[in-house]
Amino acid sequence: MISINAESTLLLDSEYRVLFSNSAVQGLLSSSNEALHGQEVYAWIHPDDRITLMSFLRRSSNHPSAESVRVRIRQTRDEWLWVCASSAFFLNDPNVQAMALHFHPEPLQERHQRALWEMAQTLNSTYHFSEVINEVLSRGLQVMGAEAGSIFLLSADGQQLELIGQAGFSAEAAAQWTRLPLTLKTPVTDGVRNRQPLFLSSPVYQAQYPHLKGASSYASLSLAVLPLTVGEQLLGAVALFFPQDQLFSAQERTFLQLVASLCAPALDRSRLAQELKREQDWSRAVNLNSSDIATVLDDQGFIRYESGSIERILGYSVTELLGKSSYPLIHPDDHHQVQQTLARLSSGSDPVTVTIRCQHRDGHWVWLESIGTDLRHQPPVSGILINTRDVSAREEARIQQQDILERLAVSERNFKRLADHASDLVRQYALDGSVVYASPTSRDLLGYESEDLLGPDPLHHVHADDLPALQEAFQRRFEATFDQEKFEYRLRRRDGTYLWVETVFKAVRDPETQAITAFIDTSRDIDQRKQAEKHLNVQLDRYHRLLDFTASLEQLRDPAALTSEALHRCLELTEYDYGYAFAWNGSELTFEAQAGMTSAAISDFMDELRLRTFTPTVDQAIRRGEAYFATDDQAFLDPPEFLPRLHWRSLCVLPILRQGTLMAVLVFGSSARMISGQDTRQLLKNVAARLSHALERHHHIEQLNTSREETLRALGLALEYRDYETKGHTDRVVMLTERLGQALNFPPSDQDALRWGAFLHDTGKVAIPDNILLKPGNLTPEEWDVIRRHPTIGYEMLHHIPSLPPATLEVVLYHQERWNGSGYPDGLQGHQIPLSARVFAVVDIYDALTSLRPYKRAWSHQEAADQLQIEAGVLLDEAVVRTFLDLFEVDGSFKSSPPDEVKHDAS
Repeated sequence: MISINAESTLLLDSEYRVLFSNSAVQGLLSSSNEALHGQEVYAWIHPDDRITLMSFLRRSSNHPSAESVRVRIRQTRDEWLWVCASSAFFLNDPNVQAMALHFHPEPLQERHQRALWEMAQTLNSTYHFSEVINEVLSRGLQVMGAEAGSIFLLSADGQQLELIGQAGFSAEAAAQWTRLPLTLKTPVTDGVRNRQPLFLSSPVYQAQYPHLKGASSYASLSLAVLPLTVGEQLLGAVALFFPQDQLFSAQERTFLQLVASLCAPALDRSRLAQELKREQDWSRAVNLNSSDIATVLDDQGFIRYESGSIERILGYSVTELLGKSSYPLIHPDDHHQVQQTLARLSSGSDPVTVTIRCQHRDGHWVWLESIGTDLRHQPPVSGILINTRDVSAREEARIQQQDILERLAVSERNFKRLADHASDLVRQYALDGSVVYASPTSRDLLGYESEDLLGPDPLHHVHADDLPALQEAFQRRFEATFDQEKFEYRLRRRDGTYLWVETVFKAVRDPETQAITAFIDTSRDIDQRKQAEKHLNVQLDRYHRLLDFTASLEQLRDPAALTSEALHRCLELTEYDYGYAFAWNGSELTFEAQAGMTSAAISDFMDELRLRTFTPTVDQAIRRGEAYFATDDQAFLDPPEFLPRLHWRSLCVLPILRQGTLMAVLVFGSSARMISGQDTRQLLKNVAARLSHALERHHHIEQLNTSREETLRALGLALEYRDYETKGHTDRVVMLTERLGQALNFPPSDQDALRWGAFLHDTGKVAIPDNILLKPGNLTPEEWDVIRRHPTIGYEMLHHIPSLPPATLEVVLYHQERWNGSGYPDGLQGHQIPLSARVFAVVDIYDALTSLRPYKRAWSHQEAADQLQIEAGVLLDEAVVRTFLDLFEVDGSFKSSPPDEVKHDAS
């Protein structure tokens, strides 16, 4: 702020235009003398003070005097400054012809008094927090010439100062002081803690608070801190920062403390007004949106107050019923109840609750629950406070339920009459699932009295294995679609045994609303039926296992495998724990297989059998093909074993015959004493019959296979003799083909097909004329064409035989095909040639090379092997050749076992 002194002078003409201005005025108005020259003096005077100055100048021109007048002039920063203006009249002086206007600084005391009066006027006329803050800061800055200022209030917990307003600071600077802990050492916190004003010149400020140097742009200036108190209550503080070194005279200190004393109650009043408004707004919002109606009645029942929620509940506005009696709103049937309730109210008594009907504005009745409290002796209310809420839904449900219960009572009596005389167990459940009634039949069915079955746990007597499914089903009883369900489960009797029952669980519904009101179930004894079903299931299980056993026998070829399968299956189908299978060779038993538990049981039996033989009774039964069953008090060995046996306490000796001849004996045992039932005995006989049939079938198949092999071999030999081949060619190629097929991992069925192909590979030569087939010299091209037809002829002769597999026919048709496509009859090459034909081709060529013929000597194994390696990958399959040669030792003898590594994929 620019100061003003007595030398601030203007010379004006008679129209009050500037003729001259001294340097003080030019500095005050920030203009040069040339810029001010000719302008009216009113250009820098506050609009509200222009008339005052004009009147003063006119009086001065007529009656010169020493009086002055207070006006505001505009400073360089568009701020208004109060000054005292005086004048000197020289218009009539020919040497001057001007009026002198002087500006003097307003006396400090007057300026302070005026500022305090204006501040008091403003603060007393406002309750707005922001206006109070703005007035205190602006007035303090303007009057005292402060550069910046801030106001702090104590936080609710009294531990911090919170910045609520500031002027003259940048946003960044103000952000550093938004919250100041009282423990922090700053002028503001020190002034608040000590409740004493602080007036700090710049040197003192810097000396006492060196740590704040640089904390703000005003850290090196003067500072005044004024605590804000109302009575004993400390509110906060005002802080003013000055741009020059301020010494703070006693008059300035008094003024600032007076400013603080005006500011504190104004801030407290505006804060309380703000909190009161917030509380009123909250109360108004709660009243309008509350679910309850608040009503105040006088002694006569007239309405003195209604809260806003009455409009939502009863349709009336908050003022519509004021001054009216409450009784016309209440249902006539409830008047007496209301009068009794009001009569029970007295000062200091507990609140009284009553449920009544009140009429809605549109005419229908609303059920209300009202709580009355006597506040007639409390001046703020001086009446009866009624808090009311809408309970129409509850009361309608209660009335409906009461009606239902009355009807159910009648139904209940009828239900119990029927249930008491029913043959089935009848139970009734409440909605929570507890059993509330059980018929007397419980005594006959379960051994319990009816009262024993009542209680909150309806599933208490259910078998543990049946409980999860029943609990899940029990939870479905409240589903919208639930009507009834049927269950089968076990109930525990009083003696601890369990009874199978069939229970129908049903919902009882109200005939009008269809709401579920209870549940009932009826349970009947199905124990005999379940036992029969269990026995039937055991029989069915045995039947299915027997069918599986029969099917498995059809897939087995080896007699030992058939016997072992029977041994294991019998343990699955009977009560026996372990067993032995023996083969009978006509004179003695030979061990074949064992099954079941405990090696000790098996060892005991073998030790006994080595020392003894079967008793004559057992031996006769075996030879007749009859099963023999023994318990732990019967010996079955001769001489008799020690009884009771440690193992094999109960046993069965089961002979297996084939065409009336004993082939095997199965022995089954158990470590526990048992008597096999008729079902078990019949099942074992059936097993013996099926096993005997399987062995007979296997025997017949073996005979057929042998006959077929001999037939095919005879045919191969006949072809060999016709062609004058070296004796033994057929048997050799069959043997070599079979060994090579095994080395290539051919499945058993494909090995058979490969062997039969070796027997029949030259079948087509029967159709070749002798003059060509037996010609000793070279063949003509036409004769070679005939020879090349023999694979096709052989195939045509054999492919109609249904028992010959495709691989056999492939050997016959393609054994003359070659890897590079030079063979016949179709010129196939590489993997186009079936694998069986590629295998036989290697064997056929090897035997031809190593056999003596009329036209050549027999090659050694090594010469033939070298030739095969030359033809590998050209005429023959290289992988098959490699596998074939691995079958031999260096000297041409066969290795003792097939090669470990499979050298060709036979898939």
